[in-house]
Amino acid sequence: MGKSLNTRLFVVFCIFLAGFMLTNHKFIRNRSFYYSRSMHKAVELSQAWFDIIAREKGKRGIISDVNSKVLNNHMIGDDYTYITTTLGSLSSKEISTNPDFAALIVRLLKEAGIEPGDKVGLIMSGSFPALAVSSLAALQVMGLETVLMSSLGASTYGANQEMATWIDIESWLSQYGGLKYRSVVVTLGAENDAGEGLSDEGLSIMRNAISRNQYNLYIPGSLEESIRHKFDIFSSAGIDILINIGGNQSALGGCTHASGLPNGLYKDLVLCNDPDRGLIQEMIAKDVPVINLLNIKDLASNYGIDLLPGVTYSGSTKLFIEQEVNKNAVLITLLVGILSIIILFPLKNFFRETVNNANKF
Repeated sequence: MGKSLNTRLFVVFCIFLAGFMLTNHKFIRNRSFYYSRSMHKAVELSQAWFDIIAREKGKRGIISDVNSKVLNNHMIGDDYTYITTTLGSLSSKEISTNPDFAALIVRLLKEAGIEPGDKVGLIMSGSFPALAVSSLAALQVMGLETVLMSSLGASTYGANQEMATWIDIESWLSQYGGLKYRSVVVTLGAENDAGEGLSDEGLSIMRNAISRNQYNLYIPGSLEESIRHKFDIFSSAGIDILINIGGNQSALGGCTHASGLPNGLYKDLVLCNDPDRGLIQEMIAKDVPVINLLNIKDLASNYGIDLLPGVTYSGSTKLFIEQEVNKNAVLITLLVGILSIIILFPLKNFFRETVNNANKF
């Protein structure tokens, strides 16, 4: 009897195993987001704007001194210029030229519950111009009101070319690409958000960019002043979410906790009480969610965006879909398994054999 019971148990196990193997690939299924159309439109607009920037740089003979092979390599700045503030990663800048980041911004905004008509605060340095363009494309496609603040300093390979600073790019897109947003605050960036540490040549380049694009330059007296000034503008506007791109000091803060701020979308954060904590922490304290875009490789890895772009970009594997459990496949497998037990183990015989086997011990 024991051998018979063991044999039938083995048969049931095999049935379950076979059922699992046959349907395992169907347990998890992919489902497109209901707003995927907006994601794709944002990607298209981002690429159209990249093309405008390529054209305008071409007119002016602005070519990067970096030999990058990525498709949108015109979004890559120089290795070092007078307005370079910090060291940056070339591979991160290359990854950021993928217009699929526009789709990521749409997705993160939707996950945060942002809807057309809501207000977004966007603060950015010149370090990731491609990411800034993609973010603005996402905001415009979604029909969001935006309070934009920018700084001119840029890390290596960012918007650090003399005639192609961030506000030059912003002006080109406004004039030729239909960009609806314009920076309401422009700072020099760098140390204390006031251009400290840059050479006179660098400061002159920035001031000339301000003048030719007809912007007003804000120079704070201290980092704390810059944070408070920008915080007051965002608060008065009643923004529903803050997006930070790059490492502007007023966004991250000057506190020891600035380097540990998480990446991506979040609504809660263990706050510090330092007087120079940045706008990210100040907004979280007001229950305003934040999208922090700084560690580009981490973001790309999490959403399947191409980490090794070549002359083309591989399709993003996890960005436009979400995975869910296929309850029907699971239910069918369970029913087949239960049915096999009923057939092989009539309940009366099953309990009798179980008791007999237990008595042997």
